[in-house]
Amino acid sequence: MSSPLDTIFGLPSHVLIVHATVVLLPVAAIGAIVIVLRRSLIHRLGWVTVVAAGLGAAAAWVSRFSGAELASRVGNPQPHVDYGHALPQHATVFFVLVLAYWLIARGVPGNRSRPWWLVALGVLVILGAIGVVWSTVITGHSGAEATWGAIIENTRPGQIPPQ
Repeated sequence: MSSPLDTIFGLPSHVLIVHATVVLLPVAAIGAIVIVLRRSLIHRLGWVTVVAAGLGAAAAWVSRFSGAELASRVGNPQPHVDYGHALPQHATVFFVLVLAYWLIARGVPGNRSRPWWLVALGVLVILGAIGVVWSTVITGHSGAEATWGAIIENTRPGQIPPQ
């Protein structure tokens, strides 16, 4: 019996788990940008954004470890491995930034001006959101390229590749 990080119902778990990562992190990034730019929404969307960022970071770590299991079967597709090692770290930093911003900003009344350091933290959250989306995209693209690049390059529409 294989590890859950290796296969799930006979399929590589990595290709199933990464879907959580590539959905949750961009959704959390959009939520983070919204709660920073629209202060009135922090009480309605803040906690959802924090949960999405936390689950996305956790999914990124599980994706990394399941990717290592898959690599033990198929080899290490560079540069996907390098991006895959960096993404969980980026996602964790993003989660910490969003969590800190939410915990602090929700206590500042909407009719007061924000202190400079909270505005600076908001800018860091927005930059972190952009960075985590970029990291997610390049990691996913490099994995898709490693998986499908040669097949697409060597076939044309309507042609079934040789088995």
